[in-house]
Amino acid sequence: MDYLLISSETDPASQNLKKHVENYGYSVFNIEKKSTQTNYSEFPQSEMYIFLSKHASESKKPTLTVHTPGNLTDDNSHGGNPEEISPCNPVFNTLMLQNMNKYNEMEEYKELGFDVSFEVLHHGPTDLKAPSAFVEIGSSEEQWQIDDAAEIITNSLIDTLNSIQNSEYDEKEKIIGIGGGHYSPKFTKLALREEYYVGYLTPKHAKLSENILNQLTSKQEFDFIGIDWKGLYGEDKRKYVEFFDENDISWQRV
Repeated sequence: MDYLLISSETDPASQNLKKHVENYGYSVFNIEKKSTQTNYSEFPQSEMYIFLSKHASESKKPTLTVHTPGNLTDDNSHGGNPEEISPCNPVFNTLMLQNMNKYNEMEEYKELGFDVSFEVLHHGPTDLKAPSAFVEIGSSEEQWQIDDAAEIITNSLIDTLNSIQNSEYDEKEKIIGIGGGHYSPKFTKLALREEYYVGYLTPKHAKLSENILNQLTSKQEFDFIGIDWKGLYGEDKRKYVEFFDENDISWQRV
């Protein structure tokens, strides 16, 4: 797999990650603007785009995350196009999550107190023509500067890329996850239990249009849609199930 590692000069966590990745001899494509405000035409062609990034939240909780970018609604205030999602590689996202969790639980890193989780689709860029993912240190300036946090993600990234490059990973069903909160706890747990390769994730609060449902099912390889049955409103469950059934798309409660 040909991949491009991308770092933003405006992002302190991104620069921290870049320093560690380059220390291992990997090259990084540097950009001057925010990663979320970029688009496909600004990058060399690649089979996978991996953004080294910060994660910000009001809670400031120490968190390491991985997710694919995309806008599920007309709101594109954080970059990208309205109602557009970038392609997703569920194997990369899941192996990255598992490796981050593995390193995070090691004695030398455990005392940092980071959580490891997926995030649902949000923010740009959305027009990439190949799978993409953000790997992030969060959730405040204090964590963005921590070298050990960057080391966890760097080691995880190297392990993940090596596994994919050498086809050293098990065959498992690939799924798309619908429902739940922003950090997708149900699907994070399923991935960490190594039950599935989890790709696209959408939250309870998103009202997914037919346009988005079509993109979800055409821009990622998957075996079935996993529905967090308790993590959706009833009217949305009915709408999504009707769409899947009408289009012969396999789905399961999880």
